[in-house]
Amino acid sequence: MAHHEVLPDILHAGPVIRAVRQYEEFAGSWTVNPWAHGDPKLASVLAYGGAHSAFSTVMNTIDDHATVTTVFAARMLLEEAARFTFLTQDLHDEDGFVQRSTQYFDEFRVKKKNAIAAFAGNGVALTAATRLLETPDHVVDGPETITKGRQPLPSIDKMLLLMGKPYPEPGWLPVAYSLLSQVTHSTPVGIVHMTRYREGVLSAHDISPEMLSLALDVACLGSARLLGISGLLLSQGSNEAQQYATGLERRAYKVHDTARLVHGLD
Repeated sequence: MAHHEVLPDILHAGPVIRAVRQYEEFAGSWTVNPWAHGDPKLASVLAYGGAHSAFSTVMNTIDDHATVTTVFAARMLLEEAARFTFLTQDLHDEDGFVQRSTQYFDEFRVKKKNAIAAFAGNGVALTAATRLLETPDHVVDGPETITKGRQPLPSIDKMLLLMGKPYPEPGWLPVAYSLLSQVTHSTPVGIVHMTRYREGVLSAHDISPEMLSLALDVACLGSARLLGISGLLLSQGSNEAQQYATGLERRAYKVHDTARLVHGLD
């Protein structure tokens, strides 16, 4: 790769990182006890714990040569937030939520069934394959029956469009997801954004300001959605959880307002 093939660094991610640090501080300012109201739903616990873990990965990899991990974790947060948004947004009654939940969890029941069948069809004993995907004894399993004529989940693009409704350009989230995917799949576009020249020396895995700003932007938006909704579910809609969810969204939007000046989306 020649020097002229690398994007020039005419922008700087410093202001974005400072805004993200403020978001990070607030994100760690409140925690919920998942067992305060009895045994919680596994999906809510996984969303809450997974969001904290993935966002921590983002923040612990932006200052070294592991920024490709930053992009992976940010993309994962955005994807999971889109699914959780689909599960909970634009519902008008309890029946609608039940139907949406059935559709949501049917998807994962099908994946589990297919995985067991794939193992069993490739030399793994059926009992061993089933045991691989069993949950621990302390986890209360939900229904295993898959709805007849089930409706598959929408594509990730459609769920991202739903999540992007409040923005001036709702379509920016599918574009953001696609750009992050360029890095995770090591396409030529992704490689260009992960390669820099420093004083004439080629440096691999050194992220461009545009891609870093985009990754940090969606990491905040995704974790805010996951932590906010799961916190509300686990605390049964407590006042603290409502204030926390609102505060997360407000600070994530502040990051977005700063980051969009660098990555150019929305």
